Amino acid sequence: MKTLIALTSLLLALAGGALAAPVDAPELAAPGTLAVGLRRLHVDVGNVPDPAGGSASARLVAALLWYPAAGTPTPGRTLSTEVRNHAWRGLQSATLTVSVPSMATPEAPLDTRQRWPVVLLSHGLLNWVAHFNDLAEHLASRGYVVLGLEHDDEAFGNPLQAALLLRPIDQAAAIHALHQWQASAEHPLHQRLDLARLAVVGYSMGGYGALISAGARVASDGMAFGYVAGGAMSRHAQPATGADAQARARIAALVAIAPFGAQAGIGAFNPAGLAQVSAPTLFVVGDQDDISGYQDGVRQAYDGLSAARRWLLVYENARHNIALHGAPEGMRGDFRLWSNLEEPVWRRDRLLELNRHFITAFLDLTLRGDMQRAPLLAPVLPRANDGAWPEAFGTPASGRFAGVPSGAITHWAGFQRRWAVGLRLEQASPR
Repeated sequence: MKTLIALTSLLLALAGGALAAPVDAPELAAPGTLAVGLRRLHVDVGNVPDPAGGSASARLVAALLWYPAAGTPTPGRTLSTEVRNHAWRGLQSATLTVSVPSMATPEAPLDTRQRWPVVLLSHGLLNWVAHFNDLAEHLASRGYVVLGLEHDDEAFGNPLQAALLLRPIDQAAAIHALHQWQASAEHPLHQRLDLARLAVVGYSMGGYGALISAGARVASDGMAFGYVAGGAMSRHAQPATGADAQARARIAALVAIAPFGAQAGIGAFNPAGLAQVSAPTLFVVGDQDDISGYQDGVRQAYDGLSAARRWLLVYENARHNIALHGAPEGMRGDFRLWSNLEEPVWRRDRLLELNRHFITAFLDLTLRGDMQRAPLLAPVLPRANDGAWPEAFGTPASGRFAGVPSGAITHWAGFQRRWAVGLRLEQASPR
């Protein structure tokens, strides 16, 4: 009977997704108290340039909206999406249905007790938006409306070229759409968004887009978009639009997870553009990132944001795949597919827990002004391994979280004793 009860509890936890955080998760990795709703929407981007140089055409981007819902949280759902094959992906079939645990109730009524701060999510190259649901549903359970974009990189022969052009265009259009939905009496989000508190969270190519959207593409030659063509860096000769400038002014915070583009060989940003970004920014990166780069890459972008208050969270010995769910069924027997989504050193559940914890702390601090989150982002010692929490040998582990460091206790706040390891966190003020 005990075995049956334990197995049932385990299955419920797995089915509930973000409803049940593992016992070793840091403090803010646990879900909030709000139920989560889910809607499928579209963002009308308008006419956009052809990444391959052809004629402009209309673009419509699918999106998932997660939000605080009326009612009580209910576990046990799944969120499914159909992933299409592409020459760059190499599936064994034309499509693959991917399912992830979910706590979101489709079409649930919105909790209308207040206006909610907003997060725009933008995935990486050849990823899909449902793969971001762990973070999205977590934030919604804590009182954020989250709009995740389906960029559909598979639609283009050269997805990298297309993404470098279209990520910031999609993001600007999404921010514009959020303002339209807020103003429309017919829309479910009417007067329910606090768009003065809007953050963009992007992973990899989405992180590139987030930095561009916040102003990092400003260049002396007036060109707006960088893209790779024929193995060399080129410029799309189109000036920044009014929508782009409006999006930049409306972004209150950024989270750039392993953002692509700062490597010397890519050169998507320049010093003048990076120096213009003023929104507080959290960078998250592995110090062995071999896609976006660390020293030649993400760290360059972090150092370049001289006008912004910024943080740099580093996973030691991690490569690039530090966000999103891991490889789904159908991709696990092929190392090429596996290595595009998994990490060689870090536990997947641990990465997701840490992302939830630190991104929640950052957004609560920067969008909500919650100063109780400040100690979680300002450790006394920047390398977690160096923190101390002296106790007599043999003292049983209590599972309680460290508070604000004091005296001999320099352990990172928000973590259980001995459990803050493998991390570095730096911060810098505007110069």
